[in-house]
Formats: sequence, C-alpha cells, structure tokens
Amino acid sequence: MVDRGLKYLLGLQKEGSVGESRQKAVSSLFVLACLSSGLLPSHPEHGKNVLAAYDWIIQSSTPSFFGGSEEPHEDHAMAGLMLSQLVGTCAGEVENQKVYEKARAALAFSLQIQDKGAGGEHFGGWRPNDRTRENHRVLTAWFLLQLRGCELLGMDVSKSAFARAIDFVRAGQKFPQAASPVEKGGFSYGPEGLAVLHPTAAGVLALALFEPEDERVSAARDWLVRHRLHWYGPHFYESHFFAVRGLYRCRHIDEAQSFHSYFERLAQFLQEEQQPDGSFPLPPGEGGPILAMGRGYSTAMAILILNVDRGFLPIDQ
Repeated sequence: MVDRGLKYLLGLQKEGSVGESRQKAVSSLFVLACLSSGLLPSHPEHGKNVLAAYDWIIQSSTPSFFGGSEEPHEDHAMAGLMLSQLVGTCAGEVENQKVYEKARAALAFSLQIQDKGAGGEHFGGWRPNDRTRENHRVLTAWFLLQLRGCELLGMDVSKSAFARAIDFVRAGQKFPQAASPVEKGGFSYGPEGLAVLHPTAAGVLALALFEPEDERVSAARDWLVRHRLHWYGPHFYESHFFAVRGLYRCRHIDEAQSFHSYFERLAQFLQEEQQPDGSFPLPPGEGGPILAMGRGYSTAMAILILNVDRGFLPIDQ
C-alpha cells in the first residue's frame, strides 16, 4: 500500500513541488511521507525527488518563514517539521548543515509567533494566520511536533514555550468532569465546545509527546476507543495522523491493545479505498480547502498514518 502510494506521489511532482493548492504544505508532507518510508535523499533512484521538493520550498520562501498564502502558519509548521526530520539524512555534510540552518530559522519564527499570553483556555498556542485573533488547538499540535523535532536535534527550545502550548491544548479537554460520560476525556476546539475527534486526536498526541504517563492521556485514549471509526470527513486524514501517533506513544498503558484495534480498522479503510493508481481519496464530507489540496495531500497523509510504527522519523521513535 505504501509503495503504491509513493509511486503515485512521485508521479505528481513538477519541478520539485507537489500539489495544486497549498503546495508548500503538500510538498512538505510528500518529503515526510518519503522519509517515513525509508526513502532518503541518498536513495539512488528517488533521492533526487526528495531534495527537489525541499529545494523548491526553500527557493519559494523567505529566509525564516516557510508557509504558504492560504493557511500560512500551518504550512510553516509542516515545513518546519519536515526540515527537522530531514537533518542528517543528506549524503553530504554541507547539505546537512544547510538543512539544519533552515530548520533553526523555522524554529525561531515559530517561537516568535507563538502567543505569549497567560491562561491556557485562550492563550499559549498558535493562530492560523496574522488576521485571526484566536489560537487553534489542532494547529498548536503541529507546532508542538515541530518544536519536539528541533529539540531532538539539540536546538534550544525553552521549557516555557512547551508549557504554554501544552496548557493551551490541555484546557480543551473534558477532564476530570464532563457534561456526560460520552464526552469525558475528549477535547473540544474551545473550552465550552463539544468533544469531537479532530481536537481530541491532536490533544492525545500533544500530551503523549511530553506526558505519556499522565491520566489525561489515558482518558483521551479511552475517548478515542469508545468512538467508532467512520470513512467520513471533515479532517479525516489529519485526525487519524494525530490519533495513531498518540495511541502508539501510549501503547504501554494497555499493552498496545487500543493502538492495534484502532490502527487495524483504519488500515482496513485505507486498503479498501486505495485507488488503482495508488492514490488515497478524500472521504465524503471533507471541506473545500482540504479538497483543493487533492490526492497529493491525502496520499501523503495516508502513508504517514500507515508508517507510524516504522520509526524512520525521529518524532515517531
């Protein structure tokens, strides 16, 4: 399934970039999908495709900001995460140093735009763009992944940056008391909203990255297990990208039973829906902006979901 998906993605690449909309985001996910499959820049046949995508992002960006024009902060977080995972995979020292410096510049910009306010309910995360005043919990999970990737490289990421972001994500959880047992452990977009899959998936990963033993992680895991998977949007791929990583990181809690049950059902969906050309389609109910990103986005995300337990990405180890 992964090999067929990679073949489809490689066929989409044009002059380095992948995708028709939000190309920086899709191209970053393309590189991450390749790296998560063990397809490195040193690969004799397709390594040049990985480097071409990276080079296109760099050439199309300012020295520090690697986002696009539609959802710039999310695109920047994805590109920054990609850069942190690419360091050390290039064949030459000079190229690796170049990637490292770009990853460090991306980190500096991410820390600059983080909300510095106090009080987790509304402050401490990241905003979708400069025009929006509200922080977004799912977006904050992308930035936490980027910061964690940079921390693993030995870059200086202040504890306060992590603490503010985690407090903001944590404030969206229905814990310890919830309006109903159905909601307990789940996350909402805002402090007063209903618990739904998208922010819950992002929440379980964000907490599991830094606090895997916390009882909040177990409560979020239980919420995910209680809610049956459906082949339906919106945010299908992003939700499950986060969910499988969160469940995988806390698999020690129940000897991986929750992870295997969730992952096997999800893999079944993907196997049934994969197209003859190797692509993975977007499910019914997906929103317009995601639809515009096309099968380059969904196929890259499907590969990242399927590769969660392979450990080729440092953030997955």
